[in-house]
Amino acid sequence: MNKKFALIPLVLILCSCKSFEMPSLFDKGVKELPRYGKDAVHYECENHQSFGLKLFNNDEDAWVMLPDHEVGLIRDANDKQRYHYGTVDLHLNGDQTSLDDSEHLHLRNCKVSTPLQ
Repeated sequence: MNKKFALIPLVLILCSCKSFEMPSLFDKGVKELPRYGKDAVHYECENHQSFGLKLFNNDEDAWVMLPDHEVGLIRDANDKQRYHYGTVDLHLNGDQTSLDDSEHLHLRNCKVSTPLQ
């Protein structure tokens, strides 16, 4: 008997079991664990973008963690909710928090994400 035909009954049995569920490659319901550490605040933004944030020195300095790099920001002297460095600008505004780099990065409507248990 051909080995390929020997696998057919096994596949049929597994597919007929209600407890067996085929994994979906396109399921967006599964969230990735934040990679920014437990001390960071994790923000989820529109279009499934995210970043991590740590504040230091009595909230005068901010450390922004993106998937491919990190950047340190300094609090604006005139606006205590705004941090920037070079072209990067972070505006803390509740569920409307934004992170912007004039050239590449435009994260909008960012909300603090509840950590997975």
